[in-house]
Amino acid sequence: MLIEFHGKHIAVKEHDCSLGELSPAKIAPFVNLFVKVTNGCNARCPFCSNASSPATPVPFNTGKLFDAIRELRDKGIRVNRVNITGGEPSVASPLVTGILQRMQDNEFAGLHLHLNTNGLLPESKQLMLHPRWDSISISLHHYNIAKLSELYGCEIPNDAFSFKGVDLQKVNASCNLIKGYIDCAEEAAKMLDFTLELGIPRIGFVALMKINNYCREHFADLEDIHWQEIPHVYFTKSMNRGASCKCSNYLYNKDLKILEIYMRNYANPHYCESSLVYDGEYLRQGFHDNNIIF
Repeated sequence: MLIEFHGKHIAVKEHDCSLGELSPAKIAPFVNLFVKVTNGCNARCPFCSNASSPATPVPFNTGKLFDAIRELRDKGIRVNRVNITGGEPSVASPLVTGILQRMQDNEFAGLHLHLNTNGLLPESKQLMLHPRWDSISISLHHYNIAKLSELYGCEIPNDAFSFKGVDLQKVNASCNLIKGYIDCAEEAAKMLDFTLELGIPRIGFVALMKINNYCREHFADLEDIHWQEIPHVYFTKSMNRGASCKCSNYLYNKDLKILEIYMRNYANPHYCESSLVYDGEYLRQGFHDNNIIF
């Protein structure tokens, strides 16, 4: 479905994903809004497009963000979720805190607010404690601190996996499949056990987007993991948007503990229906520089 917004036509989601072979159900039109508060990050992950970005403050028009939310609502478009992302949001903690304060107003209280973080910095752990988050994703690509330090290109503190005071029921781990790290059934099983030990109830596995040489050389496909070889992993459902995107869900049941598993089977990097991105200056459809709305 296309709507006109600031003189541009943007795609919004009016059908749910197909469940298995079933036809998608019609739903009230909505968008997910990704708020990119910084390009900077404390880590230098070689698979990331922000790997060389400095952690320096940039101008950010907070008023424009909330004006865009209001205008979308006025057009009958539900803002389903506001995702605070980066870079690493905690390198811009004052900005994020200011957004959180505004989100506590009754006008925005119904918005689902999501944080994407790596959970490594003290500032990140402080952000995770804020009660306004409805959900939090932690980038966690290995179970071993030494391997993470090697991958992230920075020193990982020994207390990196201590989340004292954080409501872990809001948290999910997000793990990239990378050759030499999590790339086979044995390593994936260790990652599942580690996530259970942390008390995090959900984990997602995603193959690298082939955006640079590192990603192409270290690509590990979901099919390479041979999930059926991991005991206690049970398929529950799959959902798709045709050729654009497909994901699958599983449960891991071990020692009377249950872990929810999400896997993105494939995704068209140019698919952007329902996704808007605000970077403090421009609102875009999807994640491409030439899709500026205003």
